[in-house]
Amino acid sequence: MFQRLRNFMNESKTMNRKTSIFFISILFFIICVPIPAQGLCIGPEECGILGATFLSILTVPLCIIAFLFAIWPKTRRLLQVFAVLPGFMAILTGYLIVLQANRIDLLYIPLIHIGLMALMIGVGRLGSLKESKNIES
Repeated sequence: MFQRLRNFMNESKTMNRKTSIFFISILFFIICVPIPAQGLCIGPEECGILGATFLSILTVPLCIIAFLFAIWPKTRRLLQVFAVLPGFMAILTGYLIVLQANRIDLLYIPLIHIGLMALMIGVGRLGSLKESKNIES
């Protein structure tokens, strides 16, 4: 019985090693092979716009996933902690896009982050507002 268990453990270790090598090689290929979007980065202004857009593509879905904490009343306060992420991204994208690249027409990107931050703080305070009203009455 122990021999079967050892064989199973050895097989799973080699299988995990093969999958990790596979994923590392795919990531290496993606990073090292030039893509058409890298041609857009021809100066500091364009690189700032491209970087801020890519970071926004990453952080907005993370913030939307963080809204799962709003389901349970005890974890709603964590939304106020996670509101730091869109707040920081609003500052970063505002600097990279509006100030560095001087593109006022792309002001909506930092405004999306500010809206997410305000929404996360507001939803995070829902439970505490109801508790304070119950204490006063």
